[in-house]
Amino acid sequence: MREIFQLAVLLLIVGGCQRPPEPTGKHAELYDLGFDMKMLMSHVIEPAAEVPWDSAGEIVTIDGTEDLAPRDEEGWHRVEAAGATLVETGNLLLLPRRDRGTEDWRQFSRSLSAMGHKVMSAAEAKDKDALFQAGADLYSVCVACHQVYVPEPQTRPGGSAAGETRE
Repeated sequence: MREIFQLAVLLLIVGGCQRPPEPTGKHAELYDLGFDMKMLMSHVIEPAAEVPWDSAGEIVTIDGTEDLAPRDEEGWHRVEAAGATLVETGNLLLLPRRDRGTEDWRQFSRSLSAMGHKVMSAAEAKDKDALFQAGADLYSVCVACHQVYVPEPQTRPGGSAAGETRE
């Protein structure tokens, strides 16, 4: 009886370690993709990217120089969390129905994740120079992608430039 019990436990453990099958057919719709690309960009990616951009470098005025780097743990944590959002957003861009099916799209998406990791590393080290470089690299990835997938910038209410993505 004891051997049967041990065998049953072993089978449960081994069965629980298997990866679930990839979604197919009716199960392929497991993801809530309620945000179109424009909403994903304006509500998730852009706000996350703004955090490192607004947290790096200096502003020089007639009154002096203001260092934009975070000044406390909370500020550095905010930058780290934004980096994590960018990492995961790169993955969101590769989900079914968002993936454009081209290698350049996939590379831009992976690069967005990689830049998120750079932002996180800079924040974890509290390295304002590394954060500045990570922000510059992130900007380069965004611009390169937008040159391909946002061909004609539009103006948002308030006058700032925004682009429509090809659907």
